Amino acid sequence: MNIALSSFVLQQGKSGVARYIIDLVKAMNGVNNLENIKLLLPENDSHLIERDSNLSFNISKACVANPVLNILWHNTYLPMSNLLNSVDLLHVPSYRRIPFVKKCPLIATVHDLATFNIDGKYDKMRMFYNRKIVPSLIRRCDRLITVSEFSKNDIVKFIGYDADKIDVIYSGIDHQLFYPRNKDHAKAIIAKEYGFEAPFFTYVSRIEPKGKNHFRLLEAFEKFKKRHPSDYKLLLVGSDWNGAEAFHRRVADSPVKDDVVFTGFIANEMLPIIYSAAELCVYPSLFEGFGFPVIEAMACGAPVICSNTSSLREISIDRVPNFDPYNVDEIYTCMRDTIGKQDFNQDINKNLAYAKTFRWENTAQNVVSSYEKCLASI
Repeated sequence: MNIALSSFVLQQGKSGVARYIIDLVKAMNGVNNLENIKLLLPENDSHLIERDSNLSFNISKACVANPVLNILWHNTYLPMSNLLNSVDLLHVPSYRRIPFVKKCPLIATVHDLATFNIDGKYDKMRMFYNRKIVPSLIRRCDRLITVSEFSKNDIVKFIGYDADKIDVIYSGIDHQLFYPRNKDHAKAIIAKEYGFEAPFFTYVSRIEPKGKNHFRLLEAFEKFKKRHPSDYKLLLVGSDWNGAEAFHRRVADSPVKDDVVFTGFIANEMLPIIYSAAELCVYPSLFEGFGFPVIEAMACGAPVICSNTSSLREISIDRVPNFDPYNVDEIYTCMRDTIGKQDFNQDINKNLAYAKTFRWENTAQNVVSSYEKCLASI
């Protein structure tokens, strides 16, 4: 089987979809029945994919990575070129790039439909495109992959896609990277890197307040610091995204501004150090298709609390304490009660074992099986 994989959403490796593509491609190298993967990607991101014998690269100019230009590229140049002449199937792992004109069987990964659940997540033009144009593109696909049962239900609900043609395939994590580190050593690295030795809560997410819920997390942290005077810090790990400027202004006016630390974008190698050093990993996102950091934190032996919404409930229920992310008091209470318990209201060892079940090798094998089902049905 020869496939083409559109990889124009790598964004310098700074998003969850980028990690999905990078790690999936790496794992697919060992899957049988897959002769060649033709990667379609821009030159400024081509270094992110490890070279391998069953990979071929079609590298475009960096400007094509621009979202608008890239959508045009998928709907003009791609179907008119000969790039897809020798492939059995095209996989688009970001539904916004699904081409309207098909030259070969088409499968897409729909990670989530956040824009159907969160009003004003993006500007008006992007919301219009996502809500009015994207559904018709998704319905053009011969089969879909999604990363949670929750997202599958959303696809059926909002798009009207046939549930029997949707494969739920959980993403994996890199277990050579995400494993427990010595806590004291991890704290020493944090002290050197970020200049503080205090205990801390952490939230690993790009700074996108409307969807990722940073404002309510800050309010909960303010309440924690007011009611429990301490040297706790809040370490926010991730690059600035939509709406970050407003959140930075809010932090600047906060009574706990000196206890909020922004790391900006960091290399993946630093993440397990942060998870291992944290007193608590808080994940208050309003909406997730999967939720990598929750599983990564568990794999590093860290205590976790997270929202009781979307796929976060699916992957964490009965394992870690949950809260209503729209309720600041619930976030605060969950933080307080979890920190106050020696066992953090969760079985860390069971969470470690659970996290080990999320393996990219399994994901890759299941994705290729989805390709086979797609081709068999045509």
